[in-house]
Amino acid sequence: MLFNSLPYLALFSITFLLYWSFPQKWKKYLLLVSSLLFYFYSGLAFSIHFLTVIGVNFFFSLKLWEKKSAGLPTTQLLTWIIVLNFLNLAFFKYFYFVLDTLDLVGGGHSFSDFGKGINIPLPLAISFYTFQLIALQVDIHRDHVPERISSLDYFLFILFFPQLIAGPIMRTTDFLPKLDKPWIDFDRIKWGVFLILSGLFKKVVIADNISGIVNPIYAHPAEYNASSLYLVLFAFASQVYCDFSGYTDIARGSAFLLGYDIPENFRGPFLSPSFREFWGRWHVTLSTWLKDYLYIPLGGSRGGVWRTQLNSLLTMTLGGLWHGANFGYLFWGAYLGLLLGIERLVSPENPKTAVEPKGFHRFWRVVLTMHLFSLSGIFFRSAAMGKDSLRLTGEYFVGFGNLLSGKRIARWEELLFFILLAFLWNAVQYYPAIRDKIRSQFTWLLPVFSFVILLLMGIFGDGGGDFIYFQF
Repeated sequence: MLFNSLPYLALFSITFLLYWSFPQKWKKYLLLVSSLLFYFYSGLAFSIHFLTVIGVNFFFSLKLWEKKSAGLPTTQLLTWIIVLNFLNLAFFKYFYFVLDTLDLVGGGHSFSDFGKGINIPLPLAISFYTFQLIALQVDIHRDHVPERISSLDYFLFILFFPQLIAGPIMRTTDFLPKLDKPWIDFDRIKWGVFLILSGLFKKVVIADNISGIVNPIYAHPAEYNASSLYLVLFAFASQVYCDFSGYTDIARGSAFLLGYDIPENFRGPFLSPSFREFWGRWHVTLSTWLKDYLYIPLGGSRGGVWRTQLNSLLTMTLGGLWHGANFGYLFWGAYLGLLLGIERLVSPENPKTAVEPKGFHRFWRVVLTMHLFSLSGIFFRSAAMGKDSLRLTGEYFVGFGNLLSGKRIARWEELLFFILLAFLWNAVQYYPAIRDKIRSQFTWLLPVFSFVILLLMGIFGDGGGDFIYFQF
């Protein structure tokens, strides 16, 4: 069920109206029913599988709490449930990738031919809910969740429909303490509506229109000239940002209207002067998950310079593989890990104590960071083409040699306009003063903003497409 669809509008509207008319003791049951309906829309088989996964995890969580209360070690039990969660993810998401890799190593086709006779569909949101469940189990093991969670709260924490499909990846502290005391007032209603409208604007007006322009280029990149391919780098970065942050805005706005705060996932990353700051502003909940549950357990920065570099590279590479079962995603993560490593060597100072760059120094660092990140989009976008991802990546780089030849991108003025809109939205997220100014003028600004957004959606909207991160 897409956020930019009539079924979601109907489900959320009914839930919202009933929710605030129900007594508190029934509110959570209504949320659970709405969340189940939201996921059941993707199919009965997926839903049964999902509920089974949550049920198995709840059983292991109960055992972890029992052992904790008895003063017994929980490491072995934790290992079992982590392995089970990863096996579940690996079977559905990486089965064909493993077969293709075995063929690549062996130089044959027998494994992939075997896989052609097997149909394994990818359950919706499996990557996101797997990480959220693993984080919960680890937090119980670490005594971050010392009190047992009721079965209702446990299932609702995973199933909560505004964030279910593509995050944010929540921690228990993000949600459970607020579950019994949802709160709403007129200011929260205005902010929730603003977030939903801004999310729809970023998705329908910017991301979907960029997609329609750049998709033909990525299908045959070697046919286009270098200037077109250069512009498409920033266009695709803007598309992913507006698509995913648009989804997050709608999720957060929906949660706001139901009385809950869920984490912000994007904080104006395109204006970051360094990669370390960039990853504190891009897909924030995944970045912190990878840091807390992978990078730090690997040793973090405690083992010297080169061990730190290795830990960072492994974390980013595996983070790339989390996005998809494809060498394109693997190389995308490794590329970003290398950039982080190089930055640590060039600028070894602690970012928390380092002097903030100013003026032209800051400007060129922002430009450099944005260029290097946008280059990574070649791997990311080509990965969506499956087995052709590496070939298309190579063609894209070959296309940069078409300095005086090749086709020119159609509608480049329109594309540049949408890129500038994406950067404008980054500025709103990056600078608190701009955001605070907007909030202070909400009384008259929200109706105007709503009218403009709906007008632009009517002009530029094409019916809405899938969110990019729904495939993960």
